[in-house]
Amino acid sequence: MRKPTIDELLDRVGSIYELTMLAAKEAKRIRQKDRETREPLQQALERISTGKVEGRYLSPKELEEFEEKERERREAAQAIRDKMALKPPTQDKH
Repeated sequence: MRKPTIDELLDRVGSIYELTMLAAKEAKRIRQKDRETREPLQQALERISTGKVEGRYLSPKELEEFEEKERERREAAQAIRDKMALKPPTQDKH
């Protein structure tokens, strides 16, 4: 079984959140169809990467709101990292 890369998967699905929800939904469907199947999540990811599974977990508006919150979260995290960064020591002249 081929393991698709994250880039291949994200080319098919808009965001990591969408991918997570779609993969979980498809893996659950695979497991319900065949209880003995091995690695349903891997099968789901492979099906998504080949285009056999398409769909959206969020509406376009919900996805836009989620992505905006993600941008804000990343900016806040970067601001904290910038604030915590050590500044070079200053040389005292006596």
